[in-house]
Amino acid sequence: MTTPPELNTLQIEVDGELGILTLNRPDAFNAMSPEMIEELMTAMAWLADEAPIRALIITGSGVAFCSGGDITWFRKGMEDPDLDIAANVRRGAEALHTGIIDLRRIEVPVIGAINGPAAGAGFSLALACDIRIAADGAFFAPAYGRIGASPDGGMTYFLPRVLGPAKALEMLLDDPNLPAAEAMEMGIVSEVVAKEELMDRARERAAKLAKLAPHYVKMAKRLVGVSLENSLPDHLQLERHGIADSMATEDAQNGVVAFFGGEKPEFKGR
Repeated sequence: MTTPPELNTLQIEVDGELGILTLNRPDAFNAMSPEMIEELMTAMAWLADEAPIRALIITGSGVAFCSGGDITWFRKGMEDPDLDIAANVRRGAEALHTGIIDLRRIEVPVIGAINGPAAGAGFSLALACDIRIAADGAFFAPAYGRIGASPDGGMTYFLPRVLGPAKALEMLLDDPNLPAAEAMEMGIVSEVVAKEELMDRARERAAKLAKLAPHYVKMAKRLVGVSLENSLPDHLQLERHGIADSMATEDAQNGVVAFFGGEKPEFKGR
């Protein structure tokens, strides 16, 4: 079995077919320090390429999911006359974005268990998950405009795909602390549960999704992910090859047999 990397600001747990990635700077509300951003690259690459899992949960330790970029680090950079703050932030954003790209490469369902505030890049990270379940005390905040900073972490990519471009821009400009219940009404989260029930519900949802055929999950994620960029003919070609390849898997063959036998198939990823 592949061993997760040892990290300081993140924790990776593998429990059977389930992986759990926990942002672990609770005293700083899981703010993304330079160290955490570097470790996100390591963690997401391992989860995308090596992790022996069929579902993943991302959550935060303590009272917050993630409060965004570490403002303390920004301030130190601005106060140091010998530091090129723009160049440093550009490098940091590149590292964060590499992690987000690898997160989107993960071929299993990714559930964001939003245990508390998700602000700035923390909101971006939540949006990059496939499904979001929120604790009743959680809220979502774009937050960048509060310090005059441009959004990053994929926020302006994912939010328009969830809300539509007009509503996404309106939310960025209004910059609310959006309560979990309102986020569910808008479609940002699919469920809101009591905080003490959050991880149990996320595990329950992950266990159900882990039973799906891996090739089906991989292709559903991949096809939906590129659907808005593709022309219809190009996209239908991807669907054509996807279904042809899937029918050559043992999972699909067993699924067809189970269908005609009135049974529920067991997909093993072959």
